[in-house]
Amino acid sequence: MNRAAGLLATAAGAALVATALPAAADAGHGHGGHHGRGGDHGHHDRDLGRETLGDRDGWGAAEGGTTGGSAADADHVYTVDTWAGLQEAVQGDEPKIVYVEGDISAMTDADGDSLSCTDFNDPGYSWQEYVATYDPDAGWEGEASGPLEEARERSYDAHRSHVMLRPGSNTTIVGLGDASISDGFVLLESVENVILRNLGIHDAYDCFPSWDGEAWDAQYDNIEVSRTEHVWLDHLTVSDGGNYDSGFPVIHGQRVEHHDGLLDVVRASDMVTISWNRLDAHDKTMLIGNTDSDRYDEWDKLRVTVHHNRFSNVTQRAPRVRYGQVHVYNNLYTHSADSPYDYQYSLGAGVESHIYAENNFFFMRGGIAAGEVIQSWRGTAIHEEGSVFNGRRTDLLAAYNAANPDATLAEDTSWTPSLHRRVHPTWAVPALVHAKAGAGEAR
Repeated sequence: MNRAAGLLATAAGAALVATALPAAADAGHGHGGHHGRGGDHGHHDRDLGRETLGDRDGWGAAEGGTTGGSAADADHVYTVDTWAGLQEAVQGDEPKIVYVEGDISAMTDADGDSLSCTDFNDPGYSWQEYVATYDPDAGWEGEASGPLEEARERSYDAHRSHVMLRPGSNTTIVGLGDASISDGFVLLESVENVILRNLGIHDAYDCFPSWDGEAWDAQYDNIEVSRTEHVWLDHLTVSDGGNYDSGFPVIHGQRVEHHDGLLDVVRASDMVTISWNRLDAHDKTMLIGNTDSDRYDEWDKLRVTVHHNRFSNVTQRAPRVRYGQVHVYNNLYTHSADSPYDYQYSLGAGVESHIYAENNFFFMRGGIAAGEVIQSWRGTAIHEEGSVFNGRRTDLLAAYNAANPDATLAEDTSWTPSLHRRVHPTWAVPALVHAKAGAGEAR
């Protein structure tokens, strides 16, 4: 096939990816998931729970690699189909494998009955009273404070403890078949050696957003990696579950927010590989490094590899980086004209960031220009090569610099990634990622 024919074929394939993406399941709040039966523990007799990260598969393979709970004995292998059972199974630091069956909602009680946000209301709290009390048009100034805000905080704490999944170290969590969890969030906090694979994680919905005087603020990320090392996040489908912030009401002149990040790596976490995932329809998508201060995000941490993922209809942070050495390669970026979220940028160069972006494919509708893909957030440099943008090889760094002559970025020559598997030709990325990324595709 000549180059022109190949370009047309690839562009057509990318258009199919961009326009025929399956819709994320609508999790719904206060609705428990059904407990469907999963398949066996992997495809073709493979046991995904016993698999470990390959020895060169990104930063997660550094310094001893990531094995999760692969060495678990028979007494520490669990299959769960309820939220309470899942929360219990992931506790402790001994090696353990947890297989998830069916669709599990965090908004269910110990008996599996559905819960709603109001079930977590403190006696001194109601949403209607909160909105009315902190209304700037009624004379309130600044951040919410006082007894009603304290009641909101107690409501938030009760809800957070119920919908949070906090695995211990040396844990592997694997979805069976089309398994998923919704309405809750996964927090990897101050642990090490954790694997999440083959699982849908949808709609980390904060029932109790706060008013900070200027905007509504939600707290939950679908997945947050904090003060944690050696992590492999693979073949996940992560989304708002069709419950988009863009559809929430505008109150006090600002859109109410119920979601925060989709998949964040923060507070000096290190040695993380994020591979073959679908990250769908979200605003603040992937933050690596949570503050411009070096209090948490030291220059020698936040080493992350992001490869063969699909970022579909996301607004920003795909990823946004501070401090870390982050290899971003062979990812597929698509944005459709009817996306529930407007587009801002994909690659965010923050303070002391060192992004090495390589052979990524962009298919962007709605008048998005090549100069919008990169954005500077007090960063000074980025390495970018091999990009294809809307069917053409494009120097995205040059496009950014041409569009931003007063805030240009230099070519980052500080490092070259050495821990990675094959970097595929950019033209191969749409077909590969469309076919193999996301939950249910680990094979």
